[in-house]
Amino acid sequence: MAKNRIKIESVDSEGKEVVAYIKLPDSKDNKKAQLAYNKAFKDALQSGAVLRQKLSQVMEEQGIWNEQKQEQYESIIEEISDGEKALGRGGISLKEARELALKIQEKRVEFRALISERNSMDNNTAEGQADNERFSYLVYLCLYNQNGKQYFSNIEDYEENASQPFVVKAAGQLAEKIYGLDPDYDKNLPENKFLRDYNLSDDELNLINKDGHRIDIDEEGVERLIDENGRFIAYDEDGESYYVNRDGEKVDAEGEVVQEFSPFLDDSGKPVPVPSNEEEKPEEEEVAEKPKTTRKRTTRKAKAETTTE
Repeated sequence: MAKNRIKIESVDSEGKEVVAYIKLPDSKDNKKAQLAYNKAFKDALQSGAVLRQKLSQVMEEQGIWNEQKQEQYESIIEEISDGEKALGRGGISLKEARELALKIQEKRVEFRALISERNSMDNNTAEGQADNERFSYLVYLCLYNQNGKQYFSNIEDYEENASQPFVVKAAGQLAEKIYGLDPDYDKNLPENKFLRDYNLSDDELNLINKDGHRIDIDEEGVERLIDENGRFIAYDEDGESYYVNRDGEKVDAEGEVVQEFSPFLDDSGKPVPVPSNEEEKPEEEEVAEKPKTTRKRTTRKAKAETTTE
């Protein structure tokens, strides 16, 4: 198993580090997963799930997918295709090519948002439900701990923990292998490859300027420096960055404009100091100390003598 396994280093839902291994499924694993598919497919049909071949009809009847969306779908595909061809031919200015690449990116985002509606419905078909069950069963069978034992004791245990970060990562790794998914798919798209090749974006596909700083470009083509969190920034004379708003005004961490106060000027242009609001306190009058009066103390003996007389 050592040759056909992938090490998974991640965490669980509580943030504790987890090391696990995902192996490639063998013939026995695939047979078991197919049985899980068959059962899920049968259960889905009995519960009223539709087949994929009838999905388009159902989506049209429910207004989820209509002729207008189909036309929009085909139009976007055509625009992306034309843009890729134009970018591949070259012969235009670098500025125009960058604008074209960014336009293709926008269209691809629009396309993914549109197609996600259709794909979400596919998961509800009998085949979609069965496919998901088969894949889940493969992850359950192929996930092992460091001792070489299956990580989960049964499929129910796996399903209860399927959202754990390390399980999600393992599932992603297995999907790449068995479905031939390219982890660098986005990076290798024509528009993104062009931007990277001409140093117009970094390896993480963030747009950058000629100095390598991350930038944002609005609809009017205005460039603004941004940080790793996408906030607008600027640099002072010492090279220290600070936050700014869209208008270039300095702001604090909460986005409030930071105003620097300048003193007011008199008629001759000299700064006017802020008047003091403190009133002069009158000098405290010295109070003459009254002489202490001495009281004559009468003793009990003297008081008794007076009484006797």
